[in-house]
Amino acid sequence: MKLKIVVITLAALTLGACVQASAQATGTKTGPASKPASGSASALPTQEQVNSAMQRTLGYDPALSWNIVEIKASPIGGLADVLVSINKQPAQHIYFSQKDQMAIPGQAIPFGDNPFAATRQKLRAADGPTLGSKTPVIEIVEFSDMQCPHCKSAAPIIEKLAADFPKVRITFQQFPLPATLHPWAMKGALYADCAGHSDPALFWKYIGSIFENQGGIALATADEKLKELATAAGLDASKIAACTESKEAQARVQKSLDLGQTVDVNSTPTVFINGRAVLAIAGIPYDQLKNLVQFEIDHAGK
Repeated sequence: MKLKIVVITLAALTLGACVQASAQATGTKTGPASKPASGSASALPTQEQVNSAMQRTLGYDPALSWNIVEIKASPIGGLADVLVSINKQPAQHIYFSQKDQMAIPGQAIPFGDNPFAATRQKLRAADGPTLGSKTPVIEIVEFSDMQCPHCKSAAPIIEKLAADFPKVRITFQQFPLPATLHPWAMKGALYADCAGHSDPALFWKYIGSIFENQGGIALATADEKLKELATAAGLDASKIAACTESKEAQARVQKSLDLGQTVDVNSTPTVFINGRAVLAIAGIPYDQLKNLVQFEIDHAGK
C-alpha cells in the first residue's frame, strides 16, 4: 500500500519549545518502532507504510531525515494520527485516512461553541504549585521542564501574567522530557516537586534559581548543584534530597507527566489558558498574550 500525502510543511510547527519528539529522532530516514497504536489496527498505517510514503515524498533531499514518533487513532473519527519529527524539529501531526489514501498535515484544534471544555475538564486534575487567586475566574496550567531553555524564557512571563491578572490562578506541572534530550530534567523535576511540597512559598524562588543556573548544571553534578540552590533559596537541602528518592515524589512527577499526555503535551513549555493550548509562549508579544488572557477571562467556562 502507498500513502498519498497532499501537502507537507517542513517548517517547525512549534518554535521556541523543547520537544519530546526530538529526543527520539535518529537522524536517519527511518525511525524506531512506533508506540503501540490505539484504536482499530486496520484503520492505522504501519510504521513501514509511513516510512515508505515519507521516503517517496522527501527522499529527493539527502539533508532531510525523519523519525516516526507515534501512530495512533486520532480524535477525528476515521483518521489516524501520525506524529513525525523532521530533522529533529518539533513533531508534526499528519492525519491519515486509510480508506481514502489521503493525508493532511497540521494541528487539529478544538472547534465549536465551547471548544476547550474537554481539556479544562481533564486539567482539573492539575495539582502542582500555584500562583494567584484561590478563587480564580480562569485557570492557567503550565507544563514545564527544568532543563528546557524555552521554559526559562517563559518563567518571567508567567510571573508577569500572575501579577497583571490577579483573578487568574496559575498551576505549574512538571513535564521533564526524556533523558536522551535533557539528561537531568527528571532529577530537576523531583527536586522542584519536593521543594513545592516542603515549602510552597519558596517553590517559585527555587525553580527561578534552577532556570537561572541551567547552564551550570550537568547530570554528574546535578544533585550537588540542586541542593546548593535549595539551600540558597532557604530550603532544607538534605530534606529535599531525601524526598527525591521517595516513591511518593516519583509518583507525583509521573502523575503530572501522565496528565500532560492526556492533553497532548509533547513540547515544553505548553501553557493552557482556560483550556486553550498555547505553545512557545515566550515568542508571543506580551500585549497579544494579555489580550488572549483577557479574552479567555471574558469567556470563562466557555
